[in-house]
Amino acid sequence: MNPSYPFDPDLHRPGSVAARGRCSWHGSDGVAEAGCAGEAVVSFQDRQGDWQSGCQRALEELVDREEIQPLGQGA
Repeated sequence: MNPSYPFDPDLHRPGSVAARGRCSWHGSDGVAEAGCAGEAVVSFQDRQGDWQSGCQRALEELVDREEIQPLGQGA
């Protein structure tokens, strides 16, 4: 299970969807899926070690699947 951090644009590739404060977890190529709240609330590394950003819904889904820790319980 990977730690999660409050959203921090400096952790993400400059100019990316994540660095602009949007959810990079939903959809592909940074295109949010329909119904995605969109605004990033969390930064985390995915299984490949790439930094991702997630909206509130992504945070809840990933915590439920035990892929990331709840906010405030990491480092």
